[in-house]
Amino acid sequence: EEPVGRLRLIAGLLGAFFLVSGVWKARRLVIANMDASTIWASWGAIVPVALAICLWLAFGDLDRDYVYASVALILTIMLVAGAEWVAGAGEPPASGRGAVSALLVGSAASAVAFFHMAFGSGLTTVLIGAAVALPALATRYRGYPVLGWLSVGLVLVVLIRVAIDPTIVGETLLGRSPVFNALLPGYGIPALAFAFSAWQLGRTARGGPQTVLEASAALFALLAVAMLVRHAMNGGYIYSFAPTLAEQAIYTLIALGGGAILIAIGRRAPSHVMTYGSIMLGVLSVGLVVAQHFILLNPVFTGESTGMIAVFNLLFLAYLLPAVGAGALALYARDKRPKWYSAMLGLLAAALAFAYATLSVRRWFHGEFIGLFQGMTQLETYAYSAIWLALGVIILVLGVLQRSQMLRAASGLLIALAVAKVFLFDMSELEGVLRALSFIGLGAVLIGVGLFYQRLLTRQGEQTKVPDPEPTRQV
Repeated sequence: EEPVGRLRLIAGLLGAFFLVSGVWKARRLVIANMDASTIWASWGAIVPVALAICLWLAFGDLDRDYVYASVALILTIMLVAGAEWVAGAGEPPASGRGAVSALLVGSAASAVAFFHMAFGSGLTTVLIGAAVALPALATRYRGYPVLGWLSVGLVLVVLIRVAIDPTIVGETLLGRSPVFNALLPGYGIPALAFAFSAWQLGRTARGGPQTVLEASAALFALLAVAMLVRHAMNGGYIYSFAPTLAEQAIYTLIALGGGAILIAIGRRAPSHVMTYGSIMLGVLSVGLVVAQHFILLNPVFTGESTGMIAVFNLLFLAYLLPAVGAGALALYARDKRPKWYSAMLGLLAAALAFAYATLSVRRWFHGEFIGLFQGMTQLETYAYSAIWLALGVIILVLGVLQRSQMLRAASGLLIALAVAKVFLFDMSELEGVLRALSFIGLGAVLIGVGLFYQRLLTRQGEQTKVPDPEPTRQV
């Protein structure tokens, strides 16, 4: 104990010497030699903070150590006070030159060490997340350029902690209660703090830090919802179980909803983060649906149960609701995002509606389990042709009502698919009355579509026809 105590005393005296001498010299040189002033301030911040952290790691209680935490807190306050003292000697006063930035960075590092020393893993993440707002708030009173970047640095610390332990408090302490568990404050409080900091910086110090904080707020808000869903749908476990189609459907709906929210926020407070963030979420949604809903987790391929309820089942959640969400987002994004973005979401909505109709037909004939191993009956084969033609007509009507070239193209593609199926598949697989009905139904639909387009083109021609000029009277 005695050598350890002696080592602590020497380290304390050395740290105090560097702190005092570094701040004093930085103040004296802040006008005459700014580079030298920054170097002295850097040594005055680095050495005492590094000594305190090293002593804690070597001799302290890594879980909670209030003695070292007190030292770190005092050091944080002294570095902030030193930065203010040095700034007062600048020209102009409180200008926030390099020396001030170095001392404030040191104070932020000391504050992070304080949180780690004084609190458990869960509270440390939450409190550092909340502390992100402090430098942003300070921009109300000081114009130091480093303040916004201090908030960004604290965001980075939170991201690292969440990447190391997504459960915030460890899986054994997380608990099984849905929603009201450590995940809610662990992700929710940092998300709120990031959003507030971005708002504050937007009022006082626009620039790169504001953009980073906006993106971080959106990310943590989506992570909060996704992690709570993951926890609730897997009995309180985060790491166990592969995602199911139902869980993946909720993630897809979250991504679509997040894209709409970012568009709405971007309209009120224009920002590159909101613009490109909403586009990225839309593209992510399409990628998730194509990879997971249509291929990897499709119940036709996996044999997963679709549920015992007729309408409100897995197909409703995984295909119809995302179809409605993608369609609504495509309409909402019109004239607010690039044309290809709305077109992409419109096609996704049509594809999901097609998948829902097709899989619902299969469920009607096979019940809860619709895997390919169960084969296909003749009546089922005919039903696919009928539902595809009906869906093609519905999408065509929607395309005309919404004046969407993409929806009309999708309807044409779907009708063409139905035509190909009738001629290439139904002709060889169906027999008797079903074969005749398949061709009669196809012919009736094609005639109806032709007449519909004829009336549509005639009406458009009448609307665009230029009236003849009135004849001039001769006197």
